[in-house]
Amino acid sequence: MKKYLYLIFFLAIALESVASHIVGGEIELTKIKNPAPGTTHEVTLNLYFDAINGRPAAEDISITLTFIRKRDLARVGEAVCQRVYRDLIKYIDPACSKGDLQTLLIRYQATLNLPEASFSDPGGYAIVWERCCRNVIITNIRNPSSVGMVFYTEFPPLSIANNSPHFKDVVADYLCINQNFEMDFSATDADGDSLTYELITPWIGYATMGQPNPISIGRSSYPEATWVDGIGLNNVIPGTVPLRIDRNTGVLYARPDKLGLFVFSVMVNEYRAGVMIGRIKRDFQLKVVDCKINLPPQIMVRNQGVNAFIQEGEIINLKKGDKKCFDILFLDPDISQKVTITARGVNFDTKKINIPSISNVVIQNADTLKNSFCLDECIITKNNQAAEFILNIQDNGCPVPQVKSYRMKINLADADNTRPVITTSLTESPSVMYGDTLKFEVFGNDIDLDTLSMSGAGRNFNLGSLGFSFPSSKGIGSVQSTLQFIPNCEAVRQKQVVLDFVARDLRCGVSNQTAYSVPVTIQSIPNNAPIVSTTLTDSVVEVILSPDGKTEVKFEVEAVDSDKEMITLGAIAEGFDLKTASMTFQEKEGISMVNSLFTWVPTCYLLAGKDSKEFVVKFLTQDKACDQKQDTVSVKFLLKNNLSAENPLKPFNTFTPNEDGINDYFTIGSIPEDNCNRQFVRFEIFNRYGKSIFVTAEKDFRWSGDKEPSGDYFYVLYFTDEVYKGVIHLVR
Repeated sequence: MKKYLYLIFFLAIALESVASHIVGGEIELTKIKNPAPGTTHEVTLNLYFDAINGRPAAEDISITLTFIRKRDLARVGEAVCQRVYRDLIKYIDPACSKGDLQTLLIRYQATLNLPEASFSDPGGYAIVWERCCRNVIITNIRNPSSVGMVFYTEFPPLSIANNSPHFKDVVADYLCINQNFEMDFSATDADGDSLTYELITPWIGYATMGQPNPISIGRSSYPEATWVDGIGLNNVIPGTVPLRIDRNTGVLYARPDKLGLFVFSVMVNEYRAGVMIGRIKRDFQLKVVDCKINLPPQIMVRNQGVNAFIQEGEIINLKKGDKKCFDILFLDPDISQKVTITARGVNFDTKKINIPSISNVVIQNADTLKNSFCLDECIITKNNQAAEFILNIQDNGCPVPQVKSYRMKINLADADNTRPVITTSLTESPSVMYGDTLKFEVFGNDIDLDTLSMSGAGRNFNLGSLGFSFPSSKGIGSVQSTLQFIPNCEAVRQKQVVLDFVARDLRCGVSNQTAYSVPVTIQSIPNNAPIVSTTLTDSVVEVILSPDGKTEVKFEVEAVDSDKEMITLGAIAEGFDLKTASMTFQEKEGISMVNSLFTWVPTCYLLAGKDSKEFVVKFLTQDKACDQKQDTVSVKFLLKNNLSAENPLKPFNTFTPNEDGINDYFTIGSIPEDNCNRQFVRFEIFNRYGKSIFVTAEKDFRWSGDKEPSGDYFYVLYFTDEVYKGVIHLVR
């Protein structure tokens, strides 16, 4: 007996953990706007729970969401979300709540770090959570208390910046039998993506009473709920108008004819540039109850001062100057309810409807109430279509307010806005020569006499950079401004440019504009190129080097311009530097004619060990006309080493210094001229004891023997690259 009691006790504890009264909910994934380090996203699960029949012990303190890669259904991560919010849903009118029907909103959240590299698969990802069980009193599916619910959201790879659509708050959980019901069940998208809505069969997944909170794994599809007999996707809530959802607006509407608790699922598909990038599913349930009939309020509109009412859909034509004011007459058959009237522009700014505050007006009797509104004088519609707007009257009846819409269309005779016109004083396409001035008038006109402005710009260039000036102008109905053009050289080089003039009108904050283009041709003054010349007789100059640095090249360079323009004269060394080569030439500038002296004192260093080398200098003159014509002349220098006989002659080696006038002194004879390879250093004589008795650095020396006695003496002849020795016989 004790064993059976223990088993019953154990089962009771286990059943407490089964959330047998889950109403619905959804999962949302959003990017954090200003994330802290190590965080990127926030994930939220909104869970709706039956507060009357549910067991608080079955509420989860935390939940674990699973991330799935859609391509191969691989499990790529999880998120543990803590409970952060718990409260009853908020009705539009708190008085609409029913004591026997209360729905809790329980919110779970977690802050995540989702690396883009880890969520990069083009097929996208899904977030899944499964939980058992559904509300036991659900009417339209089989075995609701033993089947679970699948919370499911898809998102694209994180390289695509995206936020899940965000559902609006639920504002009702019941509707009245045989009464019209309408509730905004839509979502908003922070990224501006397009959303579509559809009713789908609820998913029950794989959660059971025995395993109420299974670990979710990737699946290509999930088991669906089984409808009871007579119920299907086309009549989830049966009625004269079965439950429907507007594909584009997400508004639920129905007129039920059967009591009960009905579960349904809405799938929101998210599109960007025509491609679906994600979807989010919300499950919910609505109870059909027998309640007091809430009749919709009524609204009628007429022109002020006219008795006949405007029929909905009728187009009202107002002439220019007609008063744009209307009377609103409204009532609500339900005495003591409150009504609110709002207006919304369909194809123009709602702020242009000057409607007084009609909010929470208490209906005290069956009398018709009256108010009025006017349209702003400045209404501009797209493509000058009829101004279209909607008046909504809404009561505060339960479970959700009854709304009556009244659509109006008004043709405004003064709405047409004619584009301004641009003309010029030109009679033909303008052409201007450098040195001249182009001037013409530009006119802007607007037959509507709107505020008008006119400006000009260069196509792909700045007006001032080429010498144009065009002051912007403003006026009422007409404007005028003068274009003046004094071409500079940059304009001449362009040869032709295009001017773009724009006139913009302004009416009621909306602008029309007209563009007008004028091509302008720019011509240069005929120009002769300057001529450069030198005083040389030949363009090739041979230069024999002297190692003593006395070799010098010098000539004049002259430039002449027959147009008597400013010219420049300069020199360009081909493949070397003028200064490094010891060449001197001063660049000059002048009018009509300039000249400059070229000088060069070459050194052996320039040959770099070779016997000869070429140096080319190009002399260039250029005028300062816009087309900058020029002339050049080149001079080629052949720099050569002095390669005359390099070996010294052997001198006559006997002399008799007896002053008879014959062979009285010793001389070395003709020593070759120095060159870059060899230079004379000195001549030295030694006696037979090796003592130096005569030294000279002069090539044309004479040695008279001084007072040395007859005998043999030795000499040494020094060059930079070689030394010669010999014997001298002195005979007295």
